[in-house]
Amino acid sequence: MKLTRRKLFELAFGAAHLGLMTRFGFPVASAQTASGRPTKLLGIWLDGGLHWETFFSPLTRAGINKFIPTPQGGIIPVGYRPEQVENFDRSPVDLDAPGPVRKLRGPVFWNWANPADASGLNPASGNQQNFRPWGYAWANPAYRLFDKAALLVGADQNTAAHTSGIIASMCGVAGSNFRAPSVQAVIANALSRRFPDRPIPNVSLGGTLPGALGLPALANPTVLHSAASVEPTLSDKRDSAWKGLRARSDVPDVAFDGSALPGTVPATAVDAALLKALRQERGISSGGTDAMLEQLYDTYKGASRTVSRDILSVLASTPSWEKLKADPAYPVDWSACIGYADSCGTGASMGAYSFALQLLKSDLVTSVNLRASSFSNNTFDTHSANGPQMHTNHLRIALEMVGRLCLEMSLTPSRTDASRSLLDETLVYVYSDFGRTFPKQGSDHHPATCAILVGGGIQGNQMLGGYDETMNGSPMGVPVMLVEESGERVTRAPRSQDIAATVLRAFGLEPGRDFFIPGGYGVYDGVVRG
Repeated sequence: MKLTRRKLFELAFGAAHLGLMTRFGFPVASAQTASGRPTKLLGIWLDGGLHWETFFSPLTRAGINKFIPTPQGGIIPVGYRPEQVENFDRSPVDLDAPGPVRKLRGPVFWNWANPADASGLNPASGNQQNFRPWGYAWANPAYRLFDKAALLVGADQNTAAHTSGIIASMCGVAGSNFRAPSVQAVIANALSRRFPDRPIPNVSLGGTLPGALGLPALANPTVLHSAASVEPTLSDKRDSAWKGLRARSDVPDVAFDGSALPGTVPATAVDAALLKALRQERGISSGGTDAMLEQLYDTYKGASRTVSRDILSVLASTPSWEKLKADPAYPVDWSACIGYADSCGTGASMGAYSFALQLLKSDLVTSVNLRASSFSNNTFDTHSANGPQMHTNHLRIALEMVGRLCLEMSLTPSRTDASRSLLDETLVYVYSDFGRTFPKQGSDHHPATCAILVGGGIQGNQMLGGYDETMNGSPMGVPVMLVEESGERVTRAPRSQDIAATVLRAFGLEPGRDFFIPGGYGVYDGVVRG
């Protein structure tokens, strides 16, 4: 069979990703070890679809006047003037400069002179809004998080449906189910050779599971909710299930087809008997049954290794928030309010951030995917009459939490490389279901979305892309420079496939060689170092 891109595209629908690649001679993905590359991924899914343009603003002066409401809201501010938009590094902002690449910037709602100010009037808003402190973590000059962050603007998700949009953000292809493996699973699989001692490579902390679609069993997501959820699922601490069954011995590692593999498996008597029984079932039924049994076989071996590691003890000795709390401006038990005290909640109520930190600091994982919200589990799935106003205020608070997490990671030394921080070795990928219709048009679903990349391997302090300001209603994205899978540099409007490919490229994975995304894809030019 002649191998063409169209043939690959046709085969990709319903074909297992890894099986497709190996069938036609593609190498199994293995992340490059170039200096500066990340070795971990933290995906943060902000639930519900976001008004990205209310926090970051790639719009021109004319675009702000056309698409963004004038400042209003007082202590619950929504809308902004061109004069409120600043570069986060405090360099002069040019709202009339052409081009799709700009410094990271947005409407500044905080008081630079007193970032904790939540009551004073903001003169840049024409005194129509009070200062709000949330979001300052991204611009705080003491930490310069903006230098480590890039915003990808206006990518077409090719959908405005929740499930389809989430899947598009994870694998690049919209649909009711995965037609390519999630970036989380691809990265977990690619790094498994370099980090075989990470017992739970792909962890999901809520939300849509980052599917592995035909990749080896180790890339399948492990569902956890907190440190407490580890004890009944990934440990042998409970006597009711494990008494008399804990004894393990190292047995030779054997593949499902019976061939010898390097190393051993720390197996109980039950483990060894079950693995043998599964091997004996091979070839009795269909190829599909064998594939399912092989997944079960490899999953069981992985579980044996995980349980034998006593990861409960590792997590118990691993702190979560420990560095940033030395700054009195960033207490661990912080809370945020909309208005003066109209609606309030704690940082801890926004998602399992503490547990995600423990997992990443422990070196037990390669990929963690976290479902996140604003305080008190307020998601962004709302269509209320005051939707844009509530979205705007909740988004500032949710991104403040994301920013604080990144700051903690930037202050935490890597366990394996003293010259790097945890943020240096981790790519943080912030995404949502889709964008929202621009504030003057309400708060409905809109397929033009954004993504934030922070940390390992990223050229920071930039936003790439923008919105087509010639459109009426809610605009789609403008063309950006992309490097296609062929290596050709082109200028075109970005799509969800391009965001997924850029995430994978940050780990040294080669588009068209190490992974395949149906529909074609490019990599944002100038985002990934090297």
